[in-house]
Amino acid sequence: MNVENARSITESARRLMIAEALALAYDATTQLGNRAVIEAIAATMESFGDPLDKVWIEDVTGKRHTYKMEQALTIKGNLPNFRHLWAIPASERRNSKARWLTVVTIDNSAVNGATLFFALPRDRAEEFGPHVTLLKLLAQVDVVPQYGFGYAGEYGSPDYFALGYVSRSGIRAVEEPDRVRPSADKRPGRYGRQPIVDVFPLNVLSEGHLRQRLVGESFKEWIFRHTGPQSLLQFGPRCFAWLVPAARTVDLSASLKAVGITLRGHTDAGALPVSQIRGSIPRRG
Repeated sequence: MNVENARSITESARRLMIAEALALAYDATTQLGNRAVIEAIAATMESFGDPLDKVWIEDVTGKRHTYKMEQALTIKGNLPNFRHLWAIPASERRNSKARWLTVVTIDNSAVNGATLFFALPRDRAEEFGPHVTLLKLLAQVDVVPQYGFGYAGEYGSPDYFALGYVSRSGIRAVEEPDRVRPSADKRPGRYGRQPIVDVFPLNVLSEGHLRQRLVGESFKEWIFRHTGPQSLLQFGPRCFAWLVPAARTVDLSASLKAVGITLRGHTDAGALPVSQIRGSIPRRG
């Protein structure tokens, strides 16, 4: 799709389009408003021919600020404390935010963490190529998520995809048609440690994930045996991307459910609460 034509996409055409999206969950200590993050986003957009035009933020008081890309890159330290950040590409210039197709947002409103969300139309670039590029560039500047996943989903109606994510993030899970849902584990202290059976086409993992033990082998060895060493990419010492063919996600999910492996939010200190993993595209209410 030509970036100059993004604004002319009709609602009926939009409903037929598929987005490839990436959600990354960070802890509260990670600074997502610094220049290195903006540079990584800008370089990623440039890689598929849709350069970053401006950065729009909503600060903690609710005031909104707009920075041209050049201004954003000259700010020393971090951008002012913000609740939400939107990185606006050239294809969405003068377009209603509700109609955006290429989306980069940061939700920094939670006390205990933040989420970066990136999506663009399928076929704009190699499948999940820009998403892996962004993850790699962020890892190179030590902006490493605790967990993340990439998936394909419908855009739906305007005022649902981009705005709904920010306004209602965390309300419901990503709805994948072939998703096998995990069983609930309501025991005290176990929230977030239920067996994860959600294997996505792109799974962002940590060393802690890979060290988990299955029957007689580590999770890393299990990955190598099931999808090959080439399926696990490493970006620095703490960040990994496990690429899984879409046709394999269901059977691999079932296998992980059988052994009770935990992917979501696993760190050396334990698993994150599921409430911190907010990479869905919720509906507005």
